[in-house]
Amino acid sequence: MKGILAVSLAVSLVAVSAFGQAGVGVRERAKELSRQNNVRQGVPTPAQPQKPATPAPPTPGVTPTATPQESIAKLQAAISVFKTGTPPAAEQKQQLLKDVALAMRGKKASLPTVQKFVDTLTAALADATLGSAEQTRLATDIDAIVNSVGVAADKFDAMIADVQAILQVGRVKRNVAVLVAADLKAIGTEIRR
Repeated sequence: MKGILAVSLAVSLVAVSAFGQAGVGVRERAKELSRQNNVRQGVPTPAQPQKPATPAPPTPGVTPTATPQESIAKLQAAISVFKTGTPPAAEQKQQLLKDVALAMRGKKASLPTVQKFVDTLTAALADATLGSAEQTRLATDIDAIVNSVGVAADKFDAMIADVQAILQVGRVKRNVAVLVAADLKAIGTEIRR
């Protein structure tokens, strides 16, 4: 009798553990679908463009950095040149790399980290069908993440998740969208240190 009770208890614990882990996956997938619906419905991105403060007078001999609006516009223009089914040209990738690097107004990420992100993003964009609203939203998120020093961790994570959702709405395979988001998160993590 004690043996049967012990076996029943063990089986129950294993079953609860298995269902609990499955529940986590289901919740995460539900959150992903909710984020994708937000993108489709035009719910504002977690990375709202930053309002420029009163601009400081230019310092002689120092190259001025772009405003957030200028950076977003350049990133959006660089993203828009990638066409579905067309492999990215080296010049297109180089321009996107340059625009991502120029968007960093504070602390900079290392070139290998940025290059890895650009490589995965350009591969994803070759398969994506993003409208201009999604392109602008993606550019806004990228700009916010590469300038995320001082941003709360939950907002940072929401921006990363938004990038993944944008790509998935644009018909990028989930595993590729996850890779792009992870590479962008690596940039943000490096900058936030």
